[in-house]
Amino acid sequence: MSLPQVFNLFVLSILWGGSFLFIGIAVKEVEPLMLVFLRVSLAALLMLLLLRVFKQRLPHHLKDWTPYLVMGLINNVIPFTLIFYAQTLISVSLASIINAMTPICTFMVLAAFGEEIMRRHKLMGSLLGVAGVIILSGAVQSALNTDPAGIAMSLGATLSYGFSGLWAKRYLAGRNSVLSATCQMISSSLIMIPILILFSVSLPTHLPSVPVWTSILALASASTALAYILFFELISKAGASNAMLVTLLVPVSGTLLGHLVMNDSLHLYQVGGALLIGLGLLVIDGRLLNTLRTR
Repeated sequence: MSLPQVFNLFVLSILWGGSFLFIGIAVKEVEPLMLVFLRVSLAALLMLLLLRVFKQRLPHHLKDWTPYLVMGLINNVIPFTLIFYAQTLISVSLASIINAMTPICTFMVLAAFGEEIMRRHKLMGSLLGVAGVIILSGAVQSALNTDPAGIAMSLGATLSYGFSGLWAKRYLAGRNSVLSATCQMISSSLIMIPILILFSVSLPTHLPSVPVWTSILALASASTALAYILFFELISKAGASNAMLVTLLVPVSGTLLGHLVMNDSLHLYQVGGALLIGLGLLVIDGRLLNTLRTR
């Protein structure tokens, strides 16, 4: 990768790592479901402005929206909701570390549905990643009084992301990236409206504090709209495999921000679990083993 691409990779890791920090601040005063709606709807408005810049038009027929509605459900609504509720129970740093399982879950889902070949190095990497999560959610967790429900919801979000990878590969491949991101956000916003009504989620009775509003705006603009642009730019310029390396850096950004801003405790088991997940990602990528074989 070129120097500008490496820079974009680090910026993206900070934006996505920071999303866990923004969520941790906002869920203290805003209900998780309302926070999901605000994130996707505000991001959709920003992305609509970008469509004019990129001279793209929204689909006109309902059938053309179907792939985006499904993608919005499994790539935004379900995982965002699970992550937001999880962060009412677990720390910012732990949530960001578990999120590093996303590419491993994606690979396992793709392999289960015949979209990926179960090669030896990918199987080894998946097992290492699972071992890392076991460390995060095992006996040490219980001893430290970490809520297992928060861990389960975070893992459920990574699994939902895995199925979104399958759906995107089958039904969204080759489409304009900015248009796809915008349509996903619009679809997610439309899906959230009946959910808010069904669960009787009302607007806050009082105006949230300045840190909360700032976090919501940053979550929608920086960690969603801008992050999507950088991610798609990395895919187009550096390739999907290089772009996915950002998942190695997101737990580091999330953990450090949680520790510095939210005063999250940093435990040895978190470092060990994160290292195992990161090693698993490197093994799945294949270049680590190829380098070792060459030497």
